[in-house]
Amino acid sequence: MDLPDFIDLIAKESLNDLMPLGIKRERIIDDSLNHEYFLFTGQLYQITPYLESLRNIMERLENIEEKFFNLYPYIKGLIWHTIKPKEKERYNRIVINAYKKLSERVDIGYDFSIDYYTGIIFYEMGSKFFEDYAKKMISIIGNRRLITIDPHTTYAIKVAYKEVDPKFEPDVHHYTEFIKPGDVSNYVDHESCYLNRYLDIKYETNASKPQHSGKESGCCGGPIELISPRLATAIANSRMDELLSTGKNNVLVWCPICLSNLSRLKRAEVRDALEII
Repeated sequence: MDLPDFIDLIAKESLNDLMPLGIKRERIIDDSLNHEYFLFTGQLYQITPYLESLRNIMERLENIEEKFFNLYPYIKGLIWHTIKPKEKERYNRIVINAYKKLSERVDIGYDFSIDYYTGIIFYEMGSKFFEDYAKKMISIIGNRRLITIDPHTTYAIKVAYKEVDPKFEPDVHHYTEFIKPGDVSNYVDHESCYLNRYLDIKYETNASKPQHSGKESGCCGGPIELISPRLATAIANSRMDELLSTGKNNVLVWCPICLSNLSRLKRAEVRDALEII
C-alpha cells in the first residue's frame, strides 16, 4: 500500500464517524445552543497530539512506510498509547481558552453535534473520497454562523467545501476578527501560510517578523509530515533558524500544526496565539 492508497483508506473509513484514524471525539465544552455564532473547532487542535504520535512512529520507520501502511488496519488501536497526556491537555486548553475569550466579545455558543473534523488532510492529499466527506459536512453545518480557530478548518469550510458545492454559502469568521493578542513584542511571528497566502486574512501584532513573512512566510514542514517526516523536520529546523535569527527566543504561531512541528524541535519557547490572547 502506498501513501495515496493509505490516505484513501483513512478517508473512506472516516466517512463513518467524520473523524480520522479512529480517533474518538471528546466533549470538552458544554453545549450552549441559542446564540448568534457557534464555535467550530473542526477538531484539529484536539487531534493534533494524535497526529504527532503517528508522525513520531513514521519518522522512526521512514523508508519502510509501506510496511506501516499495510499494518495500520491491525495496529491503529495501539498507536494512541504513545500520546503524551500533557500535550493533549495543552491543546484542549487552547480550545477552551478560545471559547472563553470569544464569549467575552461576541454572542457565541457551541454545538457538539456539528463539530467534526473537516477532512482537510484528505483535500490536501487529493483523496477521491474528499467530495463525499465534504458533502456530509455541508449537510451537518447548514446555515449556522461559525467562528473558527485554526487556518486549515477555516480554509476547508470557506474554500474547499465550496469547490464541492458552489451553492454552499457559509458564514465563517476566523477568531482574529474578534480577538487578538496584546503585547507580543518579545515574540517572533511565524505567520500562517493559510491565513496570509490562501485566505488573505490580515491581523496585526507587534511581534518581530522574520525575513520571509506575509505571503512569503516560510513553512513549518507540516504539509509533508506524512510523506517524509524527516524532511519535514529538516524544513522545520530551517524555519526555526530564520525565526531565531531575529534575536527572539519566543515564537508565536497561529495553527496547531505549526505549534506541533516547531515545538517538537525544543529550540525555542513556542506559543499559540490563543494561549496568550
